[in-house]
Amino acid sequence: MVTRIWIVRYLALVLTLAFLAGFSQVLLPAARAQEQMGLLTVTGMVKVNGQPAATGDIVASGSTVETAKGSSAVVSLGKLGRVEALPETRMKLRYDDTSISILLAAGSVRVSTGPGVAATIMTKE
Repeated sequence: MVTRIWIVRYLALVLTLAFLAGFSQVLLPAARAQEQMGLLTVTGMVKVNGQPAATGDIVASGSTVETAKGSSAVVSLGKLGRVEALPETRMKLRYDDTSISILLAAGSVRVSTGPGVAATIMTKE
């Protein structure tokens, strides 16, 4: 009888540890992905990937940001820095762990980078 209780306790401990190990594997990539997303601050009319955007939206790498006349948008990228799209701007924003890349179709941008982060702005011309 006592042996059965210890076996049940041991099994419960092993199953709990297995569950926690699996759960941590799910959370770690999600935490890394969260670091890789930009937080948007909007003034006026802004679109991200053709859809109306609002302050607090997430801007993923590869997204297109468009600002209307008299509008602006700031994409905060945490340790990477920030990108500000000024009025009447259309840009495609890409970023990874060490760099920010902007393909500027129209308008103008301001970029601030963190230490060790490279920024590239390309235009059509």
